Amino acid sequence: MLNKAMVIVGSAITVLLIYLITYNPAPVITIWTDEELAILRSLRLPSKWEINDPSNNYLLNPQAALLGKLLFSDTQLSRYQQIACASCHQPEYYFTLAANSDISLDKQVPTLLGIASFNWFMLDGSADSLWAQALKPLENHIEHGGTRTQYVQYVLNRYPQLYQTVFGSLPALLMNTILPEQASPTSQYVEEQKNWQWLGIQIQTEINRVYANIGKSLAAYQATLWPRDTRFDRYIDQVTAPPRSPDIGGKPLLSENEIAGLKLFISAQGQCIRCHNGALFSNGDFHATTVPMPHLSAQKGRFTGVEHALKDPFNCLGYYSDSEAAQCKELIFIKRASDELKGATKVPSLRNIADTAPYMHAGQFCTLTEVLHYYNRAATPFGAHSDLAPLKLLPYQLNQLEVFLRTLSEENIDEPTR
Repeated sequence: MLNKAMVIVGSAITVLLIYLITYNPAPVITIWTDEELAILRSLRLPSKWEINDPSNNYLLNPQAALLGKLLFSDTQLSRYQQIACASCHQPEYYFTLAANSDISLDKQVPTLLGIASFNWFMLDGSADSLWAQALKPLENHIEHGGTRTQYVQYVLNRYPQLYQTVFGSLPALLMNTILPEQASPTSQYVEEQKNWQWLGIQIQTEINRVYANIGKSLAAYQATLWPRDTRFDRYIDQVTAPPRSPDIGGKPLLSENEIAGLKLFISAQGQCIRCHNGALFSNGDFHATTVPMPHLSAQKGRFTGVEHALKDPFNCLGYYSDSEAAQCKELIFIKRASDELKGATKVPSLRNIADTAPYMHAGQFCTLTEVLHYYNRAATPFGAHSDLAPLKLLPYQLNQLEVFLRTLSEENIDEPTR
């Protein structure tokens, strides 16, 4: 009986030890190496953002940004005057779509905070500038659904003074021509495609010029949208402050678990920093993550997105770009027809990630916990290319990662400014 009792007690102690090791880590003594501190500094929001787009001379023009802001919230920029850019990119939800919204989309709406710092846009990178991207939803039949003649006529009639202030005189040819209400080369309706062909090259070019300017105005406004400091950013200031600085010392702004999660995030074990680096926690590149039930545009991903970008008349090399050809290096030296591009989608920013559910490009996961468990397993469908490798983290480590990610949320949700 004594031996049996000892076995039971020994087994209970073993189970308890396993539980403690697996779910309750030992207290963390936070020591940051010089290499780690350098990484932390690279993740902190800068005091000033440096952006540039040679294809858009109006990117930093305040009047263009004003016009863009008005257009961003104008529901007239849709076929049935019911949808604006702000309908899906809602300012009160960090310029994403609220999870409980009545608007139904088959893709996740990415945040616009900091978007002007990227080189490629759209899920598959089919736009090489922010202004080229801004034009795509306007004619997409499942988004705004209108056509460029509709939009051009509306903007010239509704905002003539502001348009002239930014872009010069109104185009006389368009003002003196009766245009069809709906005409576009990309319309889903054959009749509207025929209307476009009927216009002729000269009028088409003038329409496209104004349409491009609409995109450049929207881009100028979006270039004023930036994330704000979080508790994480203030913690970086705390641990990187010079010795004897009034900002150093005192109670850490992150909890022990949050710090442990940050350690994991930037470690080789966590692997997060491979894709989610820089101040926006995104490298702006494209990776295949083989998520379940991929959206149609994600199935081939960057592989076809590259080709769409090259054919886009509004790309950096196009007639409506403000750049010299030599300034379009991203487009000129773009990688094409590579297997690693298949299924690769753009890496999203993790800023405010805890408040912008659901997750992944089509909202496949509802919670951060689900996302982390997916990356921990990194299951890959047979024959599919994947950039993931199983993390094999313990449950307490996944929890630490999650609590760290929650420190990337702003505390006040007002419309950000530069």
